[in-house]
Amino acid sequence: MKPKPTAQYQNVLRAIGQGLEILEVKSFELEVSDGYYLASGKCKNIKAPVVQQRSLAKSFLSLIRKVDKKKTTQTSGLPFHFSGLRFARSDIELLDRKGKVLRSSENSSPPNPQSLSHILRMLGTYLDHHGSRLLRLSWDQQVITLWHINTQDIEAKDVFTPSNLYDLWVHQFKKRKPLRVSKPTGGD
Repeated sequence: MKPKPTAQYQNVLRAIGQGLEILEVKSFELEVSDGYYLASGKCKNIKAPVVQQRSLAKSFLSLIRKVDKKKTTQTSGLPFHFSGLRFARSDIELLDRKGKVLRSSENSSPPNPQSLSHILRMLGTYLDHHGSRLLRLSWDQQVITLWHINTQDIEAKDVFTPSNLYDLWVHQFKKRKPLRVSKPTGGD
């Protein structure tokens, strides 16, 4: 029997989705190459430089900061394309930590099942549940195409829409721990 993949795709893909959400991605392709996740795609109407193949640790994070600051003051511009955006393990861990902080704050809202990060998390859950290994995925106009190696070492292709992932989302939501209720301190 072949061992299960060691990647926790639900965490990895959610973190990548959080990074791509900041860039307001309209469509993208993501593939696994030499231990990295390489993304290319098209972003919404924001003014930002074209990103070419670089080390993600500095260029991507600085791009996110620039775009994040400009979002509040700048809403027009032309769509831009990016290619070779490389997510290394350290970048994914950083995005995951930032996401955990945002999700654990008191003002956090329940997960939006239509958000890119949540959709990618559900795809990761699908991969983890089936013991598959990600090859690549593409997202365009709410249609997600997923190429993976299944447990029989056969390349498979699946096509999803966000509504197809709804049942999986409900299942994951039911597994969440309830929020801790504050206990009275005796003075109330």
